[in-house]
Amino acid sequence: MFMVASSVVLTVMVLNYHHRTPDNHEMQKWVKTVLLQWLPWILRMERPGKKITRKTILLNSKMREMERQNKTSMSLIANVLDMNDDYRLRPPITNISSTYTRTPAHETPGRPATVEDTTATLPLNGTQSELQRILKELQFITKRMKRGECDSETISDWKFAAMAVDRLCLIVFTLFTLIATIAVLLSAPHIIVQ
Repeated sequence: MFMVASSVVLTVMVLNYHHRTPDNHEMQKWVKTVLLQWLPWILRMERPGKKITRKTILLNSKMREMERQNKTSMSLIANVLDMNDDYRLRPPITNISSTYTRTPAHETPGRPATVEDTTATLPLNGTQSELQRILKELQFITKRMKRGECDSETISDWKFAAMAVDRLCLIVFTLFTLIATIAVLLSAPHIIVQ
């Protein structure tokens, strides 16, 4: 009864992992570390395109730490400059004197205008406004593509985690069945002849 009940529970858990998406579940760091790196390494599983060794696991953890430090420093620069992180995509300010002479409705007098305020108040001719619309559409398409790639990667991560848990369950249940079968056969009184 214990084996049947635990196999049903673990089958439901594996199916749950297999069908998770980024819309309804976020993969925590410990889940990534345990189910995507250490458990497959212990079970000698391979993932297409990614080699799982102890060295790559430690290297990935160091890389994630460095990315987190880099991301916090980028955010600090963005906060100091009072603009978004991707400042390279901003259109250049062509008329600096308009920064202090015009006062849009969302700007208070006496406060210097930010880059967003200045670009919003500058008059644009037809070509510049069309180029800005094209730029916004390209940014939108790029964000959608990046989000789609990230979502598909997360979905494949959940499926690989389900495979790792499924492989672990296969090994544990096989060992449990063999040991229980041997124990039952050895404990039967009519098999042991004296």
